[in-house]
Amino acid sequence: MIAAIHQPNFLPWLGFFAKMGRADLFVHADTLAFSKGSYTQRVKIKTHNGLKWLTVPLLHTGRVGDPIVEVRCGGPANWRGRLVDGLRGSYAACPYFKTYFTPIAEILRTCDDHLAEMNLRLIAYIAGELGLQTPTVRASALHQGHLVGRPTEWIIGICKEVGADTFLSGLGGAKYQDEEAYGRNGIRLVYSDFAHPQYRQPFGPFEPGLSIVDLLFNIGPDSRRVLGV
Repeated sequence: MIAAIHQPNFLPWLGFFAKMGRADLFVHADTLAFSKGSYTQRVKIKTHNGLKWLTVPLLHTGRVGDPIVEVRCGGPANWRGRLVDGLRGSYAACPYFKTYFTPIAEILRTCDDHLAEMNLRLIAYIAGELGLQTPTVRASALHQGHLVGRPTEWIIGICKEVGADTFLSGLGGAKYQDEEAYGRNGIRLVYSDFAHPQYRQPFGPFEPGLSIVDLLFNIGPDSRRVLGV
């Protein structure tokens, strides 16, 4: 069984869902420490004025270092409406905007004020629209999930707990992982080979690395084929 692990990011980029589609089980790493300004809190979108960060305001600057599961959204009185308006103002003219905007806006307007809860609701909705049926589990629901320590040991512990014999890692994992430790523990380590596709975008040359909503609003039902999963 192939397991993948990732923080529950805010309206994640395409590579997040490509990894989910290639895994047999996807673990939302909501017990990892929150990092201010990370993709857990913000994501890039494309506007007629260029690239823009769409950012979720947080209480107490997100309490840096706390587990992601404990971080709460909050800020200006209409912060939810500002997020909704940010998406509308950037993508209203896109061909599939009306198909996906209302459910996304509803989640943003009504979600729990815990950042992880909001992000996971958005991720679940989008995964469903992409036709991804990969089972998911939260690290906070696992015993090993709360034993955060050295990255490789933590990941191996999670893989063992969920019964995975293969760990699908992002390429960035090569910078910090003890690759030999996986073999010693009977787990095969593989790295994602995701190649960012190009697709039709408005407002000038193609920009990679944007939120998955950029793909959905522009390409619609063909988004999964573009992802290649």
